[in-house]
Amino acid sequence: MTQTLQTTAETPYHQILHAVKALVHVGVCTFSWNEVRLQLGLDSHEWLYGYTVIYQAMHIDHPGSALDIPERYRRVFNHIERGIFELTPYGKRLLEKEFDGE
Repeated sequence: MTQTLQTTAETPYHQILHAVKALVHVGVCTFSWNEVRLQLGLDSHEWLYGYTVIYQAMHIDHPGSALDIPERYRRVFNHIERGIFELTPYGKRLLEKEFDGE
């Protein structure tokens, strides 16, 4: 059973990163968007209409986006196979920097 993440993060991209941090903290090396969604405690409708495009913009292999998210949250995830992702080396450094001391 997945425990829902309690976060005070204000932006969806920061919330996504916080959820991935929680997954990685328990030893998960690869993850799916659905695991991130469940970690955030979102239903599929909330994820689809509020987070999907943000999550996609955070991929290293995303060719571009109409969505304007801060540069620091781009190229965080690598799409390694259908529906499965991992942190890029940059993403790992960003996690350490963003959540230093947590």
